[in-house]
Amino acid sequence: MRRSRSERTLQAKSHRRTILLVAAASLALLLAVTAAVWAVGVVRGGGPGSSAGERADITPDLNLLAIETTPALEATAALQATGSVPTTVSLATPIEVPDVTGKPIAEAELVLKAAGLVVERRTTTQVVAEESQVVVVSQDPSAGTVVSAGTVVLLRVPATGKATAPAPGSLIVCIDPGHQAKSDARKEPIGPGATETKARVMGGTTGTTTRLPEYEVTLQIAMNLKARLEAAGITVVMTRTTNDVSISNAERAQIANRAKANLFVRIHCDGSTDPSITGITTLYPASNSWTSRISGPSKTAATTIHSAVVASTGAVSRGLSPRGDQTGFNWSQVPAVTVECGFMTNPVEDKLLASPHYQDKLAQGITNGIKMYLGAN
Repeated sequence: MRRSRSERTLQAKSHRRTILLVAAASLALLLAVTAAVWAVGVVRGGGPGSSAGERADITPDLNLLAIETTPALEATAALQATGSVPTTVSLATPIEVPDVTGKPIAEAELVLKAAGLVVERRTTTQVVAEESQVVVVSQDPSAGTVVSAGTVVLLRVPATGKATAPAPGSLIVCIDPGHQAKSDARKEPIGPGATETKARVMGGTTGTTTRLPEYEVTLQIAMNLKARLEAAGITVVMTRTTNDVSISNAERAQIANRAKANLFVRIHCDGSTDPSITGITTLYPASNSWTSRISGPSKTAATTIHSAVVASTGAVSRGLSPRGDQTGFNWSQVPAVTVECGFMTNPVEDKLLASPHYQDKLAQGITNGIKMYLGAN
């Protein structure tokens, strides 16, 4: 049937609209594909500013539409792989600082970094031969402190290199960090030739608040003291530098004897059934058949050191205490003292003893007293 002129005009307009709609849809599809491919190029290292050889080919490929279904997730993963997006814990996440004291440095750094913390090393004056022998002496913030991700944890560790022998005629101090990780209840004579015996070495007390063991705190204070004495030009001999040892009290005194130390300094913490008791006590050998030669100079050293450490810390002074029952004193052939740095059974003093800042005060006070006793000022 022959259509009228008006019908033919309407049909032509309809065809033109259809062609325009198809063209617009095709153009939109082309632009979408191009944008998706360009995004892939950016993620893969291309994009504006890249050389022609580095840019992805942006020729439209409808197959890419199947790949780019979740471009935001794909891009984030790719950026994380290149290090552009951090994969660590969110900065808003609270983190409890792990305990890495006494651990090998490589293990300590892995643990802290995995927790989202930043590690910074500080070397002490102690020297070990190889990196594999480096263990963490102390950490700041201390274990259990709650911090945010990205917080710097300062690790004090020995330096590596060749240790130097003591200079002839130099002053020598032997430091004994009290106790050790595992008690040894086997018996040893309380003095040379004695029939009376005591346990070789015990584990010590434990902080009622911090739950830190005494042997850990004494080692931290002792290593701090070592660094300060060596900075003053005094040679230091340690009975132990880690917690996992088995050294009896008599053997510790014999280390000081063999070193011909000018002074044997034993670092301990105190404990009591009364949690209100606080303060510092300094012990020295009472005069007996083993210690008669060293009792006098030991008391002089104890008096000087006790006054200095109380002044440095502001702690309660519990005075001096002569002891004839201490194996570590009775086996010593050199002047000896024991500094009981405070009560781990008192909640406040327990926290202080775990604090690096308070440990600095303790170590500096003991250093001052030792220097005065030895005439090393």
